[in-house]
Amino acid sequence: MAETVSVRIDKEELKEINEISKLEKKTKSNVLREVLEKGIKEKKLEIALEKFRNNEATAWKAARMADVPLSKFLDILVQKGIDFHYGLKELREDFEGLI
Repeated sequence: MAETVSVRIDKEELKEINEISKLEKKTKSNVLREVLEKGIKEKKLEIALEKFRNNEATAWKAARMADVPLSKFLDILVQKGIDFHYGLKELREDFEGLI
């Protein structure tokens, strides 16, 4: 169920939202929901990548955090030039997560 939330938006951001709304012939509410959804996905990926970089999560756990398939997460690591550190410890942790 949806919930109403109030938030302050700078004039410049509101102008951008209005422009997108006109271009796509959508309501401001729909545009804001889409932008929020994309921002949440991006933020989850950012957090997962940081956890992986800092050895706080295995690739599998980070992929789950980011809500993307492991294969896609591995592709993102390559695209961003992030070293894939994966040893026996991480393999054990991932297997424990499967059980």
